[in-house]
Amino acid sequence: MRNLKAATDTLRELAAAYLVLILAAAALFMYLESAPFLDSVYWAGTTATSTGYGDISPKTAGGRVLALALMHISIFGVAPMIVVRLIDRLNENRDAFTHEEQELILARLDRIEALLAAQQPRPEAQRE
Repeated sequence: MRNLKAATDTLRELAAAYLVLILAAAALFMYLESAPFLDSVYWAGTTATSTGYGDISPKTAGGRVLALALMHISIFGVAPMIVVRLIDRLNENRDAFTHEEQELILARLDRIEALLAAQQPRPEAQRE
């Protein structure tokens, strides 16, 4: 599952994966149903989005199985990944420190510690 998340970390990668899904489904539909390529791409796009106008529909058992698989993969696989990535972008932690801010805080803490160490009395000075 981690590999899938890493492979689809950005919306661009998800869009590429979705395009591959549509083109693969179109190629299979073209083969199974003997349909022209552009009609197959149109069918794959309308089927994946669950629009399914019905003007192009599978007639063979293989085409129908392909349609079921495409509908389920796009609804239960691709769509949730898109939603999760969008929500992840919207829930960006605006209170998180940047790397530069963290470095600045660490440098200031080092200076404060040095000043505090310089102000503490030495053990020999306490005995006198």
